[in-house]
Amino acid sequence: MINGLKDIIDTFDTFILDQWGVLHNGGNAFPEAIAALTFLKSHNKKVVILSNSGKTGSFSYGRLEDSGITRDLYLDVLTSGDHMRQNFASGKFQHLGKQALHFTWDNDHSVIDDCGLTESIRDEASFILCCGVDRGDVDAYMDDLAFAYQHNLELVVSNPDLVAMTPEGTLKTCPGAIANAYQKMGGTVHWHGKPQKEIYAMCKELVGGWDNAIAVGDSLEHDIAGANGANISSLFITSGIHTKAISNEKSIVNLCDEFSVKPSFYIDWFKA
Repeated sequence: MINGLKDIIDTFDTFILDQWGVLHNGGNAFPEAIAALTFLKSHNKKVVILSNSGKTGSFSYGRLEDSGITRDLYLDVLTSGDHMRQNFASGKFQHLGKQALHFTWDNDHSVIDDCGLTESIRDEASFILCCGVDRGDVDAYMDDLAFAYQHNLELVVSNPDLVAMTPEGTLKTCPGAIANAYQKMGGTVHWHGKPQKEIYAMCKELVGGWDNAIAVGDSLEHDIAGANGANISSLFITSGIHTKAISNEKSIVNLCDEFSVKPSFYIDWFKA
């Protein structure tokens, strides 16, 4: 356990930060997080935000600004949505066709235009594009998933997170939960973002490389597993999505064993 970034500041040149659960939970930024970002800036560290968000990194600029995190406190943002858009642009998903059955948040269909797709009804879709959970929970999607599985449709997910913290401290269902249910049915799922190795390679290129990087996050399944897979150090934030399962150091060890991951360090909040 460390007390703050001051304990490890001289070890790393690059800090790869999760967004939700580390910097904010969809509302105002945590005061400790703003102080931590300011601390990193004062030590001339490279700071990049790596987020499992289906939105683009450029969209995140506004969200971060609204939360109280100014643009000068980080180099850039890279999202799982960027990762997915790159794969569509590169032709990786050409075999899926263009007719997408789209699961979204808040009636936002901008990704359809971004990826050159056509939104379709279920009977005419050639694949599923999973970017949101506006129906409330996974059960509301099971009929569509059963139909897709019967017709051998593949699923592309822009945000692999199963849950995310809300400003009220509760957990909300994320697109990864739908994708996970489809994969358990036997359906083919194309994952993006953390913990996929490709997004860490994209991140390294984005910041111009690093000598010694550390990833900071609250998800053992995504942030810490991703860092382990990318062979970089990691800092586990215990106040995030796993907080109810944590009571002492032994509970952290048991939880990490459950997810088959090993963080380099852990701390209660992201702080200097």
